[in-house]
Amino acid sequence: MKCKNHRIRSKKGIKYGYCVKFKKEVPLFCKGCDEIEYKEKKTLKSRTNKQSKREKERFSIIYPDLTKCCNCGSKTGIEKNEVFEGAYRQISIRLGMVCPFCKKCHDVFHNDIMFNLFYKVMFEKEYLKTHTREEFIKTFGQDYIFKLEQKKRS
Repeated sequence: MKCKNHRIRSKKGIKYGYCVKFKKEVPLFCKGCDEIEYKEKKTLKSRTNKQSKREKERFSIIYPDLTKCCNCGSKTGIEKNEVFEGAYRQISIRLGMVCPFCKKCHDVFHNDIMFNLFYKVMFEKEYLKTHTREEFIKTFGQDYIFKLEQKKRS
């Protein structure tokens, strides 16, 4: 661990250590100092109560049974996966765009672009039954049906 007062500076391309507490040049690696003060470790809160409640209450607008894999039908090691990940993860949870995958299918979902697009298009079509395409694009940033057609052409 580093001293909270130790800084690395450079003069004419040559690096040297500097102590902001004593305002003087020190060795590059501050080990011989008797006044070492270590930074306090802050614990990160992994999830808020509200977030964990949402994740426990996930549902799917297409799959009523979230205890078996929607791709292969396996009932072991099921992970509920949001179809639209990243910045759209919370929206996916709220709108029920969740797929149950076994570990193997979950890995395929994240590594195979065509497999991924298949599920995104399926949920987009379901969303479009009650909303407009413009609302979908505004919510999720792009039209995955169009993206799939482009991938098939190339």
